[in-house]
Amino acid sequence: MRQTTKVRALIGVLAVIVFVVSAARCGIVSDQTKQDAKKKVEAKAKQAEQQVKTGQEDLEKKVDELKKKVETSQNDLKKKVDGVQKDVNDLQEKVDELLKKVDAQDQQNQ
Repeated sequence: MRQTTKVRALIGVLAVIVFVVSAARCGIVSDQTKQDAKKKVEAKAKQAEQQVKTGQEDLEKKVDELKKKVETSQNDLKKKVDGVQKDVNDLQEKVDELLKKVDAQDQQNQ
């Protein structure tokens, strides 16, 4: 009977050890799962940040290109306006000369 009691006690101790080990393993697996999930989330966050950064860089390049186009267009327009103004001034001078000639002929005819 003593041996039966010892065997029962050993089985009880073994059961407690198995229970403790399995409980500890569940905790470890749970921690590992949490760490894996955390790493995945961090990786996705880093990827999203990189995509945002790339998007911002692309937008900045496009804005710079548009600024250059606007500046070029403004310069071209200014040159055209200056050319038209010069033509207007030249025409005004010719009109003034013609008016002087007409006035001179009118005075000769009187």
